[in-house]
Amino acid sequence: MDQRILGDLVSELAQRLDNKQKFGASITNEYIAEIVDYAIAEFRDLPNFQIEEMEVELIKFKLGSMFNIRVGEHAITLHNPDIPRWFEAKKLDIDWSYWNSYESMLVSQARSKEVLKENERVLDMVLDFSGDPTNPGPWSRKGLVMGNVQSGKTQNYLGLINKAVDAGYKIIILLGGHLNDLRKQTQERVDEGVVGRESKHLVKTQKIRPKSIGVGKFRDSSKNFHTFTTTEGDFSIKFANTLGVNLTGLSEPAIFTVKKNTKVMKNLYEWIRDHHLLNPAEGKRLDLPMLLIDDEADYASVNTKSHIDEVTATNEYIRNILSLFDRNTYVGYTATPFANIFIDPETADKAIHDDLFPKDFMVKIPVPENYVGQEYFFGPEPKGTNVISDCDNLLNLKSEDHIGHIPESLKEAVRAFLINIAIRGLRGEKYSHNTMLVNVSHLKVHQNRLEILIEQYRDQLKEAIEVFGGLGFEEARKNETLASIEDTYNTRFDVGETYQSVFSELKRAIGVKVWAVNQGNRTLDYSLYQEFGLRVIVIGGHRLSRGLTLEGLSVSYFTRNSKAYDTLMQMCRWFGYRPRYTDLCKVYLPYESLHWYSFITASIGELYSELDLMSRSEKRPSEFGLKVRDHPGAMVITAKNKMSSAESEIRSQDLWGQIMRRFRFRKNRESNQANLIYTMEYIASLESEVRESDKREEKKTGAKIYSNVPYGTVIQYIENMDLPEDDVGNQALIRQLKSMSEENLSLPHVCIFNQKKTRKPHWQDKLTIDEQTFLKTPQEIEGLSLNLAKRALKDDGAIYTTPKVQLGNPDDEKLFLSEDAIKSVLAEKKNAASFQYIAHEERDFPGLIIYLFGIGITTPYSAKKGDDYTAKLGFGCSPTVGFSVSLPRPEHLKGKDSNELKRILKNTRHSYLVNRVYQEQLSLLDLVEADEDE
Repeated sequence: MDQRILGDLVSELAQRLDNKQKFGASITNEYIAEIVDYAIAEFRDLPNFQIEEMEVELIKFKLGSMFNIRVGEHAITLHNPDIPRWFEAKKLDIDWSYWNSYESMLVSQARSKEVLKENERVLDMVLDFSGDPTNPGPWSRKGLVMGNVQSGKTQNYLGLINKAVDAGYKIIILLGGHLNDLRKQTQERVDEGVVGRESKHLVKTQKIRPKSIGVGKFRDSSKNFHTFTTTEGDFSIKFANTLGVNLTGLSEPAIFTVKKNTKVMKNLYEWIRDHHLLNPAEGKRLDLPMLLIDDEADYASVNTKSHIDEVTATNEYIRNILSLFDRNTYVGYTATPFANIFIDPETADKAIHDDLFPKDFMVKIPVPENYVGQEYFFGPEPKGTNVISDCDNLLNLKSEDHIGHIPESLKEAVRAFLINIAIRGLRGEKYSHNTMLVNVSHLKVHQNRLEILIEQYRDQLKEAIEVFGGLGFEEARKNETLASIEDTYNTRFDVGETYQSVFSELKRAIGVKVWAVNQGNRTLDYSLYQEFGLRVIVIGGHRLSRGLTLEGLSVSYFTRNSKAYDTLMQMCRWFGYRPRYTDLCKVYLPYESLHWYSFITASIGELYSELDLMSRSEKRPSEFGLKVRDHPGAMVITAKNKMSSAESEIRSQDLWGQIMRRFRFRKNRESNQANLIYTMEYIASLESEVRESDKREEKKTGAKIYSNVPYGTVIQYIENMDLPEDDVGNQALIRQLKSMSEENLSLPHVCIFNQKKTRKPHWQDKLTIDEQTFLKTPQEIEGLSLNLAKRALKDDGAIYTTPKVQLGNPDDEKLFLSEDAIKSVLAEKKNAASFQYIAHEERDFPGLIIYLFGIGITTPYSAKKGDDYTAKLGFGCSPTVGFSVSLPRPEHLKGKDSNELKRILKNTRHSYLVNRVYQEQLSLLDLVEADEDE
């Protein structure tokens, strides 16, 4: 069925169900199925109506999602308590016409009712923190809205625009991305969600009169917008003058959807200024409430000049535009807010006195439970990630390099993409968009070369499918090329569809386009393929790395290197919503990239958890900004040129509430044996020296916890263990523990990690009989029977490494807490991690967790079940010891008044020269993001 017709059918049924719920109907899956079956039966009598059973199931799924999908993570807010709040007092007197039509549009698209409700609550808060548009000026507000990559920020700010104009804002300026493709995509969404008329390029392409779309189908015809931009053109003074619109005499709100480009912004600034005879220096400003929404606010908007008084042009024009209005609110939207937070809010220097630091509010928007983000691909139990080890010819490419061939891993990714298209077809989505992303280089010469090479491989697959596919399933699978597709299915997929059914869909699936998308090349416009869907492999760099939504993305092949949080995270086009095909999504990337994404995932999780805690304590945005800077990973949060107030390589670090881990191991059996012997001696000393009343065994896991252990023994253990240091070295950690000891703070607790049940990893079958027996046999140490945690590591030359931040479990810190404390944490957050357990008030002491591992080394490291690979134990039949040290949050230190706490915090801040690993990180942060693909 045509995708547009299918969408119309879903829309009609969604509105029907929404109305029934308003009148008291209980919308269960059974009720949805009944309504859908009844409606389909009515349509089946019509001569031109055709629908497949899988499409009926798809309709039921979409409508079920509308009522079944819940909010996974609720909104978090920080705000300045000094700003006047106005929304609650006036909301009942406001005519919400624009918002109601937008909400009706979202309901017609079968969006989750609960998520819509939570997002409306967030929008009301943002408006409340923003200026009251009916309040006489002058006033100015600055805020930041944060959301994960591809998590619904556009939907959120379109909702804010509609609510804002209802409340009285007259001028909306939307900075809709820094590239033409992104601005055009943003304009399309504005046309649907704000303006309500079909986009201009579609009207011209289809040679039809413009028609109502989106909100236009639900809004009173008297409620319109003046729009100064279209999908065919950005803002220009000439076009604005032809409209004959003066902002001071507006009968309808006006919206400008402009590219974040200095030339365009200069034109906009000068047109508003000159057309309305304004002079901010003399106090001549427009007395109109203006909302400026800065999409991708961490890009270009932040002042990145080496000297703070040399303001970047984009930053300057944003501020200049704001200065034209007596009443203005600036709201930045970003998935990577750390550059914005590094804007220094404390300086009085005139050049940044009015900079864009979100001094009035910060909001983290809610995340629905069906969102697929960093935790899915790079969390403690990653899914869909495939490590590639054969891509050396695609790494760190220079302009003079030539790509002679594509590696087998890229060929496998192409095969996986064809299988995905086939499976989605079997699931009733034959005409949905399907995209594969290849992001290898920012250089056009390499992108264009890859287009040729991937097309050649696509043609090879196509020829085999067309020539041998007609011979029947059994004969066709004897062909080497087709056999490789079946092998990819067997080794990389765990789905309900059989390969034989997938094979039957391959001939349709192979109709895939291969496009290099770069400056001066073709544009990626899904709107031109709405009827039957676009199936495409896109190859690009910067144009595909920030903001742009890749519809139906299911396979990503990625070898780009960057070590700045925001740069890496913005490349994650593979995050987002994947209804009914999350299990098909795959990311191929090198080991080093996997390591950095895992590190970033953990750090971002901790920082947002910190935001949540500060929100509950009613802290200000500036206080969160300072906390971010104190985080152990702060110097790799964002590109160095964006960190005007955090440039020094001498770090002043706050380790309170942090976990320091030692999970890398020297490739040296003598060192490993010495660590093991010392650990056994240390456990023996705990058994003999710690009082019986300070010992307990955790029931579920069998872990042993020793309370009130002297600081000196913990410090000595850290000093004597021969393990490579991580980002925060031993010196800072030991100094912190010594300071805590001198302050007579609560004594450390030590946990010997254990688990009563252990899983059997696929590589265990590759070991010798003796090695397998060793892994199965508990280690007996001082009366403790410890099951080894089995972990696969990579042989990285001198050391065994892992891309994972944590080799234990994500919530191991709960082992130090009482059952009542654990229950109270889980009541606050269902899937609580170690950060939340450390934040509990019961936790006022340092914690040392000692782990015993069975280390498996697989070659290649990327091997999965069914692959041809080898495995061995890194240290033979001998356990490997790793450990972590966690520190309490300072607000939970017992027996200290506020003055004493301030003194302790000051004394425990460590200024030190960062270690070698940290220096390596810093060396990669001097790169400035390129504006275009070269």
